[in-house]
Amino acid sequence: MFWNLNKVIVAQNEKLPVDWKGIFPHERLLVEIGFGNGEFLEFLAKGSPDALVVGIEVSQLCAAKGARRVMSAGLENVRLMHGDARFLLRHCFAPQSAQRVYMNFPCPWPKARHAQRRVTVPSFSGLMDYLIAPGGAFELATDVEWYAKEAAEAFDAAPSFRAQALERNPERPYITKYERKWKAMGKDTWRLVVRKETALKEEIKKEESWPMGCEADTKKNVKEVAEALKGREGAAADGSGHWVYRDAFLSGEDAALMLVITADEGFEQHFYIKLLKSPRGITIKVDSVGHPFRTPAMRAALMAALIEAK
Repeated sequence: MFWNLNKVIVAQNEKLPVDWKGIFPHERLLVEIGFGNGEFLEFLAKGSPDALVVGIEVSQLCAAKGARRVMSAGLENVRLMHGDARFLLRHCFAPQSAQRVYMNFPCPWPKARHAQRRVTVPSFSGLMDYLIAPGGAFELATDVEWYAKEAAEAFDAAPSFRAQALERNPERPYITKYERKWKAMGKDTWRLVVRKETALKEEIKKEESWPMGCEADTKKNVKEVAEALKGREGAAADGSGHWVYRDAFLSGEDAALMLVITADEGFEQHFYIKLLKSPRGITIKVDSVGHPFRTPAMRAALMAALIEAK
């Protein structure tokens, strides 16, 4: 069977936030962070035909498996995004647009050096404050008691939220693969539900639109520019992101692909920038393969190539 995964995996990045109602008209928006094999997404979608269910997954393999599962089940009200939820939820969703957000058995990141990746940090409750509508909720299922308790304390410290009593071995309407595994081992599980009580107070900055390509009026050739960029690195104008040019793949002196790595608030991307000979000099543009997202670091990397070409 041929799988056109782009029917399910959303990679829109030209106009953000994504027009989710334009993709699938819905009354409610439900989000799962880290959907793994997609079984819980399938359960949500089948039980909530009036809702659009959006899954966020950092693993490319899981994103592909989840998309195949959704297509095989014939579900029209599910869409997936591949990438870091910390970036995607903030930039690809309108403020206060989700009614409920789920995380099922995420990694608790027990080591101190990984603490910023936990849902217990203030930045996560701030992200949920941005995403969830008043009256909505965040739900965490875990097999790690201290993680659940820390999450409850972190959300209680946020003015917009109120954590409900932590439930030990709750009766859940759907038991995931990992939950079945823990129960078979005789381990306890916990569920934390956090309600959002007040509206978002922060001022939302509108996303700036900018082209993913430009022209350099120059007498330099592509090879010269590519060699000069290789190994270069820098930051976005506001210091919020970092970029580095890695390898250069040359095709004579008229074309090159530059591997670029960017990081924006923990969201890392690997993509290519094309350098092509043009009548004016050199065309510089982001390769759309892989659907990289427009970020401040990407824009800074593009501008660095333009400056070097001139």
